[in-house]
Amino acid sequence: MSTALTGLVRYLAFGHFAARTIRGAISKSLQKPPLNLPREERTAVMRSISWKAGEIMVSKRMRTIDPPSRGHLEWSAWILAAYHVLRPHFENDEETVEYLGEAALRGFNTRRLRIGMWLLLRTCRGNVGQVKAALGAMLTQYGASFDWDRLEQDDEVDMQVNRCFYFDFFRAHDLPLLTTVLCKLDQLWFDRIDPQKHGFRFDHEQRETMPRSAERCVFPIVRVTIKASK
Repeated sequence: MSTALTGLVRYLAFGHFAARTIRGAISKSLQKPPLNLPREERTAVMRSISWKAGEIMVSKRMRTIDPPSRGHLEWSAWILAAYHVLRPHFENDEETVEYLGEAALRGFNTRRLRIGMWLLLRTCRGNVGQVKAALGAMLTQYGASFDWDRLEQDDEVDMQVNRCFYFDFFRAHDLPLLTTVLCKLDQLWFDRIDPQKHGFRFDHEQRETMPRSAERCVFPIVRVTIKASK
């Protein structure tokens, strides 16, 4: 695959697909509690978010250093715009961030994605080395606006993200906690890991994230011995 085509695919994955999904997720959530907005108001809200997201993308275009980062900017701008438009509907920042996180989680939790997660976990069954390779391949697709390391011990692989486009973007707007809207999407595959089926587990207690004041994001994957069936 040519470099130009690879770049286009990576942009579409993070930009077109992710941004379209977050738009649809927010639109559907406006119809439900706690907002329950009528149709005309939903239309007005989505129009305002779209307009503001466009302004943000234009003003922050210098952050795009490669095709993936153009995609990162597109859906980060949508999340930031949605936050600013919807913030007056909530008591505080935390409630607004939580609302957007739940909307994103529902929007991305599609049948197609669940099948993809099932296939990925199946190929990694009983093989932490394959987990390491899969996570490394995934993080590579995020491009130059991310920096990450892979630390290995006897029974553990720690994926460490030292630089994150999303965290840098939202922190620059004094809203680092808004990064957790995207962090929440990790649940879509971490929660599907069955240690006795797949031979590894995600250590939630040792997880660290920059939006929660850590120096870097750490995702610990621990090998588990699969018990033989009787």
